[in-house]
Amino acid sequence: MIEVNINDFGATGNAVTDNSDAFRKAIEECSKDKGGRVIVPPGKYLTGPIRLKSDTTLHLEEDAVISFSDNFDDYPAVKSRWEGVECFGYCPCLYGQDLKNVSITGKGVIDGNGYRWWNEYKKRIQHGQTTPISERDKKFEKLNKDIDISDCGGGGIGSFFFRPPLIQFNNCSNVLLDGITARNSPFWNTHLLYCKDVTVENATFQNPDEGKNGDGLDIDSCNSVEVNGCIFDVNDDGLCLKSGIGKNGMQVNRPCENISIKNCKVLRGHGGVVIGSETAAGIRNVKISDCQFQGTDRGIRIKSRRGRSGTVENIEFTNIDMNDVGCPIVINLYYNCGAPVKEIKYLSDRTPKPITDTTPCIRNIKLTNITAANVQTAAAFLLGLPERPIENIVFDNVKITLAKEGIPGYPAMAFDVKKMQGAGIIDEFVKGFVQRNVHIK
Repeated sequence: MIEVNINDFGATGNAVTDNSDAFRKAIEECSKDKGGRVIVPPGKYLTGPIRLKSDTTLHLEEDAVISFSDNFDDYPAVKSRWEGVECFGYCPCLYGQDLKNVSITGKGVIDGNGYRWWNEYKKRIQHGQTTPISERDKKFEKLNKDIDISDCGGGGIGSFFFRPPLIQFNNCSNVLLDGITARNSPFWNTHLLYCKDVTVENATFQNPDEGKNGDGLDIDSCNSVEVNGCIFDVNDDGLCLKSGIGKNGMQVNRPCENISIKNCKVLRGHGGVVIGSETAAGIRNVKISDCQFQGTDRGIRIKSRRGRSGTVENIEFTNIDMNDVGCPIVINLYYNCGAPVKEIKYLSDRTPKPITDTTPCIRNIKLTNITAANVQTAAAFLLGLPERPIENIVFDNVKITLAKEGIPGYPAMAFDVKKMQGAGIIDEFVKGFVQRNVHIK
């Protein structure tokens, strides 16, 4: 196995020199024969997007920082999935596609330098710029002309400004992320898409409040993923499981399944461990255990809505400890974020609708040994569809303490839900709800 130092290929860790060519050469060298390891020593290495290769390890030593360029023109268009829909977007900063046996390891930092991306997004939204304003915009719009992005979440602009995730592995197998810190992503922090046999351990995911759509780790239509001992401190959902949206997700038809999450800590964000709202191909056989959520808006969070299709089933949460969360348990089939305006009346209606292949289903959810202290809005919020209630939910040994003077807020991002403070279990359109040793005070 080859081992090379990035500095031997002309890299300079002075935070100014463009090291794109050095990273490319070092990775190509290590991909030869039986592969090898690229060592990034201490220093701050500025670079454009990096594309990994099979049978290679990118190893960041302690005090090594890879800092990505904020020049949009450095990032070519690539076909990927953006908030549940396959389309063309800006190339991920650190990218691997169709790879085997690839790793990112070490105690160093991968920094997406996302401030310019966030500010550009906010500026366009503020000024109502939802049509192309540059030649680059027009090229993206042309690439995406046959793609329906109307039901994507709230982070896109038209069909042309899809910011890149910091790290993305697309259709890869035998992937390892170990020990790294990933921060300041332009969009989602780390995105595993169509991957198999992945281990993520001892990693830290950070995105500041001024960022936008800064999920920590998104496991998207993957099979056999283990996440262990990770820390999340982000401005959106912490750890997310997804499988595509609506018709596009159904056509791709790749479920997210056989996922293990344990010994993780979420310090901030919209949700601790979050399932959905992209549920089209199904999410199943998931075990989450021995995790802590501190100060998240919601803790355990499952979400979808009419039109997003898919079945979420066989999900187990065990030994989860929460403190100072808004609502610790949310299962919501009236998720309202990013809903097309013309469909809101239909999506929000509380009367039964015909069941179709796009009607989502949530069933067989078990929560065991769950504790939550200083809860602000409600102990739990369960809202199914009248035509397809949430089925077979078990609360076993659940202890929730409501804050005496909690902050009023929305327990879930759902249509027609009012602010609450200190409410108990709210459940509507739920079938087969078993409670054993449940204490709320």
